[in-house]
This record gives sequence, structure tokens and C-alpha cells, in this order.
Amino acid sequence: MDKYNLGQTISNAMNKIITISVVIIALAQFSCNNDKPKQESAGTNPESMEGSWRLISYIDHEQGGTDWTSYSADIIYEKNITPTHFTWIKYAKSKDDMLGTGGGTYVYKRGVYIENIQFFFPPGSSILGQSIPFDVKLRDGKLYQTGYALETEFDPETGEMVVVDSVKIEEIWEKIPEEPKNASELIGTWELLSYREEGDSIRLEHPDFFGCIKHITPTHFNWVFFNKEGDEVFAEGGGKYMLNGESYTEFIEYRYPRGSQKGVVVPYTGTVLPFSKKIENGLWYHSGYVKKVRTDPDSGERVVVDSTKIDEIWKRIEKKR
Repeated sequence: MDKYNLGQTISNAMNKIITISVVIIALAQFSCNNDKPKQESAGTNPESMEGSWRLISYIDHEQGGTDWTSYSADIIYEKNITPTHFTWIKYAKSKDDMLGTGGGTYVYKRGVYIENIQFFFPPGSSILGQSIPFDVKLRDGKLYQTGYALETEFDPETGEMVVVDSVKIEEIWEKIPEEPKNASELIGTWELLSYREEGDSIRLEHPDFFGCIKHITPTHFNWVFFNKEGDEVFAEGGGKYMLNGESYTEFIEYRYPRGSQKGVVVPYTGTVLPFSKKIENGLWYHSGYVKKVRTDPDSGERVVVDSTKIDEIWKRIEKKR
């Protein structure tokens, strides 16, 4: 962006904002229409938004790119969409490094998909708090997504954040085929209701500003702890899972941060975590053990030093009618 020609930049940005406003108005018109769209079954329909997606191609408009490109096999770039929420992650496997993540709620009607960003990493992005509308097409198990994210800056004269530019987002996602055994009552987004520390009889709750949610699609899981009132992701992890009766097993493919932080144990990638599962009165009782692992400074190998019990109750976030 040309910092010395701010007037022209703002003019260009406002033209794009007008385009976005037209999309939002169109969405509002759809909401007022009495003809309801056909319901799509979650995950089972390749033309449904719900499920897990892998980014296969994008145009890097932020860096002035014009050609379609793809990330290397070292990068995990996935999006999980449940009936109520979405989250995306960008993770470098070789460096064991979370490069970016974001998520929140969404609205999808007739080709217009709006993401309401409730958490974002790394911190400091002007994307946090935005509602970003996209034009989307679902075809042959692929999601074609195009929209604009606004760039804002702090105006020292007014003390407010002002729009200075916008960045085009243009992506193609491919749906990850579901595992038939995983089609279950777990699919959706869950909010942590309470937890119990090992050895304690009293259940605890996190403060209101602490967001704790878990997404389950037919193929993947993702959980994230974040500050609802600030610009911070405390911890996150995810990967694939398997169900077998009352047994629920997680296969960790990515995590943030490395190791442990503030008592939150984040298992190493490659860890297999077996849990017991019980669904009762709309609540998910989730319990099991997570191994505490450290790297031996002499051998460089990972050594199990202890374990901690996970004892949690999650409540499903219902889709608004």
C-alpha cells in the first residue's frame, strides 16, 4: 500500500466496501424471503458447506500475486465447518509451528457466505471482529470462495480505527471425504461447560471472557481456547478422530503452543489420545489421560514424565433458527 497517497487508497478501499455492502444487502433480502432453501445434510453431501476442507489453491493478492498457487505438503491448511461455527488453521509440520488460525460463527444462504471473526492468530490483525462476506460456489466437492477483508489503521487525530485498504481473498478448497464410522451425535460445535482438576471433587468453570469451543466434523476435530474480549489465542489443537462405541480417540496433527502453558497441556503432534465418551441430556462427558512429555536435553528424544487427567463436560451450541 502507498502510504504517501492515503487519499487515493481510501477511495479505492471505499469502492470495495460498496461492493461488500451490496452483498450484505442481498443477503438481507434473502433472509426476508419466505421461500426457505432446501436443507443439506451435514458432511454427507459434497455440495454442503459443513465438513472439513483442505486448501488446494489460492491467489496471493496481498503480495500482488495474480496466478493460482498452492502450499507445499509441509503445510496443513484446513477449514472445519460445523452447523454453527467455522475455524481454519495454517500449520508448518516440519517446524511444529502454528502460522495462523481464525474462526467464529458464519451465515450461509444461496451462494453468500459470511464469516464473523471471533478469534484470530497471530495477534494484531485488523481482521479480528470483522464480518467478511464471500461469494461461494460448491461444485464437485470443491468450494470456490472470493471476498474482501478490510485493512484498518489507528487514526491519532480521531482516536478511531479507519479503513485504509482492502485485500482480496480468492481460494479453492477441497472437501475431505468423511469416515463412515464417525457419523455420530458428536458432529457440531461444543462449548466447555465445566472441568475438574485431577484429584478434585469440585467442578470448575472458566471466567466469562475465556472462550473454550470444540468443533467436530465427520472427519476432524479442533479445539481452541481464546480471549473473547481481547486479541489472544491461548491454546489450540486438532487432527483426526475415531469413534468405537463409547470410545473416542484423537490423533493430534497440530497444536499451539509447544508443550504446556498456564496449566493447559498441549500434546505433541503424533500423540494418540484415547478417551471415554458419554452423551447424556445434550451434554458430552469427556474423560481420559494426556501424557506430559519433555525433550531430553542429552538425547533430544521425547520422554514421558507424567500424565494428567482430562475430565470435562461440553454443551452443544445449537443452530439458531
